[in-house]
Amino acid sequence: MQNLKRIIECREGRRCNSPLSCKHCGESWRRAKFKGFAECLPSVLEDTDIITYLVVKPWEFLSLRAGIERMFKYLDDLREEKKRGRLPVMFSRLEVSFGKKNLGFNPHLNIICFDDPSRLIDLADSHGLKVWHRQKDHNKDTALSIAWYMLKFNNIGIEKGEAVRKALNRRTQLLHSKEFNHKTINYIDEYIDLDFSFMGVYPIRSKEEIRIREKIREERRRLNAKFKRLLERAKLE
Repeated sequence: MQNLKRIIECREGRRCNSPLSCKHCGESWRRAKFKGFAECLPSVLEDTDIITYLVVKPWEFLSLRAGIERMFKYLDDLREEKKRGRLPVMFSRLEVSFGKKNLGFNPHLNIICFDDPSRLIDLADSHGLKVWHRQKDHNKDTALSIAWYMLKFNNIGIEKGEAVRKALNRRTQLLHSKEFNHKTINYIDEYIDLDFSFMGVYPIRSKEEIRIREKIREERRRLNAKFKRLLERAKLE
């Protein structure tokens, strides 16, 4: 209860330091870790010629704690590879999202690999984990875009965020090869200047255009709901 109260009262100058539950602290954590990644990236790109994005997760539906423990067994093997100097050039983040479609918590590991990813895939297979991977363009903007996405704050609410925090049990969400070693940044109440040019240029829309677009989206949602009801009715007939 005390921890929930601290999160609710979080404000500038008096942060709750709960990046899994608090949007303010979560976004600060994201910017700090992203800055560390971005500062290491140029030297990494000079020595590699491939970028692969991977997502690793359990095949079956598991409870929050069981799913996280399954992922950490895989992470333990990756840490052992790092100790032995066999870990590919990579940066990863264990993320826990929540969606009604997959019946609850979805712990998964996001990985951006700048090397041959076959070792990562083989280890995942040995743990019975599902791997999705895709090769990406080898350039700075692509790598920054992937990392920014990987480090996002999941707005799953305070109670679910606290459940994730307890299940993690103080274990870090990040694992990376030595190429991304970076001085720890104190992200609480720290202004971090970042270059977001990698995200491209987005059109500036007027308030009237935004209102019209929202009205059209609402109308589409209404028509889709009506369409589903008609289909269900047709099946019964």
